[in-house]
Amino acid sequence: MKILPLAVLLGSATACSSSSDSTTNQNVTLQFMRHDNPGYLKADTDAFAEYTAAHPNVTIVDTTVTYPTLASTLLSDLKNNALAADLVRIQPSWLCTFADNLADVPDSVATLGQAQGTFFPAPLQGTTCNGKLKGIPVEYNLEYGGVVVNVDKYMAKFAKTPSWPTFDAFIADAAALSEFDGAGVPKANGLDIAPDWTQPVKHIFFSQILQRGGNYWSASGKTLSLQTAEAKASLAAMVDWVAGKKVMSTKLIPDASTFVTTRLAQGATGYGWGDVAKPLSIMGYCGTWGVPNTIDQRPAGSNTKYDYYTLPPMFGTQHKFVQNSGWAFGVPKTSKNQAAAWALIKAIAMSPEVMKKWSATTGSLPALRANGSAAAAADDPMLKKVQPLLDQGQWVGYIPATAIDTVEGAIVSNFFAAVAGKPINDALAEMEAKANAALAAAP
Repeated sequence: MKILPLAVLLGSATACSSSSDSTTNQNVTLQFMRHDNPGYLKADTDAFAEYTAAHPNVTIVDTTVTYPTLASTLLSDLKNNALAADLVRIQPSWLCTFADNLADVPDSVATLGQAQGTFFPAPLQGTTCNGKLKGIPVEYNLEYGGVVVNVDKYMAKFAKTPSWPTFDAFIADAAALSEFDGAGVPKANGLDIAPDWTQPVKHIFFSQILQRGGNYWSASGKTLSLQTAEAKASLAAMVDWVAGKKVMSTKLIPDASTFVTTRLAQGATGYGWGDVAKPLSIMGYCGTWGVPNTIDQRPAGSNTKYDYYTLPPMFGTQHKFVQNSGWAFGVPKTSKNQAAAWALIKAIAMSPEVMKKWSATTGSLPALRANGSAAAAADDPMLKKVQPLLDQGQWVGYIPATAIDTVEGAIVSNFFAAVAGKPINDALAEMEAKANAALAAAP
């Protein structure tokens, strides 16, 4: 990996920081805050080690916390200009909540025009706030258009590689994969659309609205519009998958916190077959990262094969879909080492070579166009599957971090309430009212 000298990387970025970090031979300690995902930790460690080897005057000290702790710390400290960090990795679609608390990306790192030519639109849109570039994305957070499949179970059932000419064909296979005992009691879900994780339902619902020619934002772009004909048709179709086609049963979601990949990997006492070696689901709607995550959770001795497969559009023939922006680097305005922080970010997040290694370790998809091109995907089987989608996705849109849980929770809870019998119109009305109240109340 070729890393430019610190003096070159700093460039005019020193103008946005204190004079102390403009001296290239002076020792600089950068405080970094991040979440505790093991893959991300290893990827960071490897990239930082290579960087500091080339820049021995730079020391990186990290504060690693759980996702919930990171969320609460950003809302309490970063939002009030009290975060003791020089750089922070901010969770998908949260960055613009802190636009007033983050330094602008210096032109020496990237102008907005340069960034638009460097990154895919969807992740970049989530770091562009009111026309200003406020952070640098490190991943494409694709949570649409694919499933992790228990290949052994699928092949045993259908004697073919998973593939579907239409979405209806996929739903038919998902229904056929659902397992029941002799009395008709559900034992394993053919398709897990997580009720305990909001992203699948939100992405499926919003994307299907777009595919039907509608929009989920109102004309102002500040409130959701969820009582349209397109929204009604979308929610009705989703409800039918579960209530009508029986692709899944919520009775197979353990009360104790699990996750879609956990249920793909194993069973649970008191649920389904009651056997850890018999998974609670056969297919799970999530991103490509779900394959290594599922494999890592297999019971001891299990060699069940899992892989990721893409899906046709849910409606029509064209993929129109939304995604969260992906994790991104930002630099607090309060940092006294802004220039050095931006130099580090530029050397890592804007280097195709470094980010190729980083993505391989994290299992994430690239935000950089160079790493997500058809040529770059030619020797990467997983990336090759989703590469055609990367230029087609759009950012889900700005939802303030303080409103996200309520907005997404209203969508998911009302979807599953409709599965249980709540009228579609009532479910949509409550979704819209709760979501818009949260949006209106957000600072």
